[in-house]
Amino acid sequence: MKTSLTNHKNIPSPELKFGIMCSGSSLQKWQADAVRYLLDYGLSCTMLIVDDNEEPAVSMFRKIKRYLDPGGFYRFYRRFFFRPEALKPVVMDSIPGLKEVKTIRCKTVRKGYSEYFTPDDIEVIREQQLDFILRFGFNIIRGDILRAAKYGVWSFHHDDEQKYRGGPPGFREILHKDAVTGAILQRLTEKLDGGIVLKKGFYPTVAHSWEGQINLLYFRSAEWPLLVCKDILNGNAGYLDEPPVKTSAKIFKAPRNGEMLRFAFRLLKNKVAFHYRELFRPEDWNVGIAEVISDGMTGSVGEHAVWLPPPPKGRYYADPFAFLSDGRLHVLFENYDYRFRKGKISRVVFHKGKISAAETVLEEPFHLSYPFVTGYKGDIYCVPEAADSGGIRLYRFDKGKNRFLFEKVLVDGFPGVDPTIFQYEDKWWLFATDKSQSNTDLHVFYADDLFGPYHPHAGNPVKIDIRNARPAGTPYWNNGCLIRPAQDCSQTYGGRTVLNSIAELTENRFSEEAAGYIEPLSGSRYSKGLHTFSLVGGYTIFDGKKFMFNRHHFRWMLKKKLF
Repeated sequence: MKTSLTNHKNIPSPELKFGIMCSGSSLQKWQADAVRYLLDYGLSCTMLIVDDNEEPAVSMFRKIKRYLDPGGFYRFYRRFFFRPEALKPVVMDSIPGLKEVKTIRCKTVRKGYSEYFTPDDIEVIREQQLDFILRFGFNIIRGDILRAAKYGVWSFHHDDEQKYRGGPPGFREILHKDAVTGAILQRLTEKLDGGIVLKKGFYPTVAHSWEGQINLLYFRSAEWPLLVCKDILNGNAGYLDEPPVKTSAKIFKAPRNGEMLRFAFRLLKNKVAFHYRELFRPEDWNVGIAEVISDGMTGSVGEHAVWLPPPPKGRYYADPFAFLSDGRLHVLFENYDYRFRKGKISRVVFHKGKISAAETVLEEPFHLSYPFVTGYKGDIYCVPEAADSGGIRLYRFDKGKNRFLFEKVLVDGFPGVDPTIFQYEDKWWLFATDKSQSNTDLHVFYADDLFGPYHPHAGNPVKIDIRNARPAGTPYWNNGCLIRPAQDCSQTYGGRTVLNSIAELTENRFSEEAAGYIEPLSGSRYSKGLHTFSLVGGYTIFDGKKFMFNRHHFRWMLKKKLF
């Protein structure tokens, strides 16, 4: 479940130096990943700041008694059953670049719940001229240590700080049935839970497994310190001096026995529901066409939609795009076959209310979907999702052969999901998510020409958000704003389409905010989701989802679970 980094060539020689606060000679596996990302990029770790405070001795009687107090169930579960991969220890000497690092062992002064470093230790740390310190040890720290490195002390909080302070991480999202779990990397300040947010992301709650929840949050966020460092090197990290975050969220502590019992029943219920959905409720999509378009910003796609005839059993139609030719609407879409777990690109022609038979216009040995279409110099091009090929590919429509023919690879070595390409100002921009984080991590590439070469955006991934990152259709202009449709996968995959208004898009910067939503077509057979939305001429092209048992999917999924 580790994150994958985009391959960066000709990167600048990083001059950043960092230190690590730790509790001993090992790190947790996700922490080791975070350090490796920094070291592999060329940054230097020049100091280990080790917690040398003595743990108070606890008698055997006291240890046993703890399991019998009101928080005993939680302690018992953590001690004997909780084994997430992310928390496994990794000896620091096994990490190249940490074997001969200067080490300082620090005893802190405790004042209330806070720890303060001594002036002598702070002076030794300052002498290293660190750019930042990663806090993987100690507890609540305050005082001059927070200013001992140029960019301060960086610390993770694996929850949305606007909803859950305290801990344990990722626990109450499951207990309270929150569909989304947040996380932040912050620069610590004197105020508890009032740090400066450096990176923030939102992930789907793994409701049926707390261990899975921890692995997702920790491994996915391990890359964030490197992302901040890239912003610093690119002169793009003004947020380091932003005002501290403000939150009035409740502070939670370790769950009591009653909470743990409710949590256990919730997990059991969620696990049964998870496996039931995977076996018996696969997705079934179809494509709709509306001649009366929406206002392009809010609401549903209209009541006068025409659906494509239902596909043959074991298949679905999804991800529609279209172009006009000879006064006819040519609709491209993913034609997915559950028997082979593979999609191809098909086409129908819509004219005067009639829909032609579906025909294949693009097929490869690997899976294809999301046939994004664009025009360029009189030709029609398609940039389908071809993530299984390991890259992003361009195809040109050949009218004589009535098929799309391979033209070239636009981005090699990046398994892009739902690639979306458009012109903005003087460049071509390509948006896609990474296959390994297909619903959350948005990447951007840019070029001077449709055919490339394409360069990665300095801030990749420019967005980490299950609620509105993954592309969902053709960008368009509305009242002077560039609108980028994106999927909201927080409640269910492709639950609805978010219309993001792009505020800033340059080679180094990107920002957008949600400006509207397109909901599934209520009252139709396909009312459970809508994850592709495009405006073409006088038409709105979209898809819709329902759930329906599929024997081919059932056999494949059952075999996967058993073997």
